Amino acid sequence: MTLIKYMTACVSAVVLWMFFKAGRTNVVQEELTVPSLPDPFEGKSIFFISDIHRRRIPVSLIRKVRGADLVIIGGDLLEKGVPYPRIRLNIRRLKQIGPVLFVWGNNDIEKNTGQLQRLFEEEGVVVLENSIYSWDAGGRVVPIAGAGSNTLSVDRFMLQSIPKTGPLLFVLHDPADLQYIEGRNRIDAALSGHTHGGQIRIGKLSPGEPGGWKDRYGFPLLISNGFGTTKLPLRLGAPVETHLIKLRSRT
Repeated sequence: MTLIKYMTACVSAVVLWMFFKAGRTNVVQEELTVPSLPDPFEGKSIFFISDIHRRRIPVSLIRKVRGADLVIIGGDLLEKGVPYPRIRLNIRRLKQIGPVLFVWGNNDIEKNTGQLQRLFEEEGVVVLENSIYSWDAGGRVVPIAGAGSNTLSVDRFMLQSIPKTGPLLFVLHDPADLQYIEGRNRIDAALSGHTHGGQIRIGKLSPGEPGGWKDRYGFPLLISNGFGTTKLPLRLGAPVETHLIKLRSRT
């Protein structure tokens, strides 16, 4: 009986530790080299956050990244059952940092997308769905193209309208959806989420791909572990991640 109590205590301690890890906030400082980056964008930064799900974004996180020039939400801002006041609160806190861009995730479309779209319009959030945002600085522009979950029908030819000169950043929720995009060789770097880094990793055993920078299709791709969790509010071996990405034209 003593052994059973000991094992139960150990399991409970591990679960509590995983719950604690899932509730952390962490900002990963990144540098992204874009060789054709216009001079006015040298040193500018993007705050990238994905897979928020049910979490509330704390004020302490906003304080850490308040110097960023642009915010990009890489999908799964929410999931089914998350109340609209919490969604609006998270958006308003992110707006304190800078302009906010958003791509749809698979969980976002479980909500009333029409109502969400109206919320985004009211809050001034730019939705990238087979579309391009022209990020302007000093009269120069960096295009940021975006495509959400493939269940919303990704336009595989969306990049054909973009001139082949100058840089191009790409944002999508599920990194696997890059396979559907024609003209991928135009992309200089891409940002994504969706996998949660596996969320629970024991060595190499995990239900999802680990996060980090990958070399895909000849350009750097960031797969974020994400901010929130799905199904179980637990993490192990795949820590919470948000990203403050500083742009550079050279290493």
